[in-house]
Amino acid sequence: MNIGVIAGTIFDTQLGVDFLKNRGYDAEAYPISNTPQEQSILQILYPRKLEKMVIHRIHEIKSQGMKNIFVYCNSLSGAVDMDKLSLDFQVNIITPLQIYSQLGKSYKRIGVLAANNQSTFAIEKIIQKSNSDAYVVGIGLLLLVDAIEKKMNPKTIVKEFALEKVLDFFSTIGCEGIILGCTHFPYIYKALRELSTLPIIDPALKMLEKIQID
Repeated sequence: MNIGVIAGTIFDTQLGVDFLKNRGYDAEAYPISNTPQEQSILQILYPRKLEKMVIHRIHEIKSQGMKNIFVYCNSLSGAVDMDKLSLDFQVNIITPLQIYSQLGKSYKRIGVLAANNQSTFAIEKIIQKSNSDAYVVGIGLLLLVDAIEKKMNPKTIVKEFALEKVLDFFSTIGCEGIILGCTHFPYIYKALRELSTLPIIDPALKMLEKIQID
């Protein structure tokens, strides 16, 4: 079974392909943009244009006979109504945002580290729909995505962006967990895990459960 992977850039689309292939699935890449900056501008300023680009990719994927689309990008999932497109085009579209409603039922206060504030807003909205009493504390940091795309050493990234202080901040204000609200960020998961006792949550593993097997 082949799965189409849509994401913001070539880099994170390939991360999604590798994630699936490492778990026994066949996957093909369908990126939307060339750079994180280009993707962020589309999401914030030109969402209709972005939606048309996503629809074009959906048509490409369906033409190859694929029935599952794995959207390996939090901010893209927040900028385009993927659930609506899933219904409109009768294809199973799996996104990180579908996982966050479950997290809202498990946490009262949660930190989010995301690529931009478009993404933190979308994650907060999803969580509060499932639990209006939940508090979401979000930080959008596109420069962190740039560093990951340059394949900087994870520990160097953590140091240069003062992420130990970010984790301490989340802990100090009473967050019970931290969501990696960008699919680039598992790249630094181990380096972050060494610095905090809080659960650090990568939604991608839960996304696997939504793949429809023929």
